[in-house]
Amino acid sequence: MIESLQLSIPQRINLIRTTLVISLIVSVLLSLNLWCGNRSFPVAPVFLENWLNPSYDFIWIVLAILFWTASLLFKFQRLFIFLACLLCLLLILFDLNRLQPWFFIYNSLLVMFIFYDGRVDVPNKYNSFFSIIQLIFASFYFFNGISCLNDQFVKESFEGIISPVQSLISERQFIFLRKTGYLVPYLLMFIGFGLMFSSIRFLAISMAFLLHLILFFLLLPSVNNLNYPLWLSNLSFILLLVFLFSGNTNQPYYSFIYLFNRILFYPVFVFFIVLPFFNKINKWPDYLSSNSKGGNSIVLELRINKRIKQQLPLYNRFFLTPKDSLFVVDYQHWCLHELNSDCIPSNRVFNGILKYFNALNDNKKMGVVAKISK
Repeated sequence: MIESLQLSIPQRINLIRTTLVISLIVSVLLSLNLWCGNRSFPVAPVFLENWLNPSYDFIWIVLAILFWTASLLFKFQRLFIFLACLLCLLLILFDLNRLQPWFFIYNSLLVMFIFYDGRVDVPNKYNSFFSIIQLIFASFYFFNGISCLNDQFVKESFEGIISPVQSLISERQFIFLRKTGYLVPYLLMFIGFGLMFSSIRFLAISMAFLLHLILFFLLLPSVNNLNYPLWLSNLSFILLLVFLFSGNTNQPYYSFIYLFNRILFYPVFVFFIVLPFFNKINKWPDYLSSNSKGGNSIVLELRINKRIKQQLPLYNRFFLTPKDSLFVVDYQHWCLHELNSDCIPSNRVFNGILKYFNALNDNKKMGVVAKISK
């Protein structure tokens, strides 16, 4: 049925925009503590401190939601999307930890609509725009696969993803299941590559559908799965796959050569195809390279002494584990529990966490032991 889906390119473009906007609104609401209100998990401003106190900082995200909604209901969609993207940039500058993978992907696709005039009388223009959106979306799979090409992915990320089924199968079966994780990077790379070629697209779509359905059930909200927006993104990706690639998307008299006549194609190609390759040599950030669960990101090893522990609120002490004479801070669990999002692997974010504990320690040298490694 999906392969027989008959939608024109302009119809698909409108459905993609609607899916992105609704996904953004729902995902933000599912992780509301990340965007406004009082919280204990440290913020990591890029170079801007919050312009409003936590009691009033909800104004920024409310405005963004209003602009997203207006882009669906009123004319001047490009203006509303532009204003919403500016607010999103501002929110990220207030706290880099807001640059979650789903937030980056949705906004990367949505910002392209600023350059789409909505005209349906120039097929080469809207077909070229549609091809650019396809290229961006396919790149997320491809570079996510590249980021998983390491042993740590299976030992850490993949094992954590499949952990819900551990109690349902034998130990030997779970070990075998864990070994299948070595195939996941190649599966993701094939999906990203296959989506761009009509001859194997049906296979890539089928694999992507199966992957997202499995992840949807494995990541069902629970005590161990608190990243609600990440769970929801599997449904959003299925819809985007349908609108972007399923059915007949080949238009008569259109050639990919028209892509090279679009100025937008060149910055997109550099930002989403060229620069992510530099992530492997640590020359491009993980969160801009679809490297979210690759297992090869930088990590923070943080320990505090008993005196600092006593100054922490009881809630924060829940994320401490005694080791030797110190206490290990599980900042990832802390972030998930409070913000319903993963902690972004970034020196700036880690420095924000260190600043929080150093302030409790009156900025003394002893009492906080930290090491950032990859």
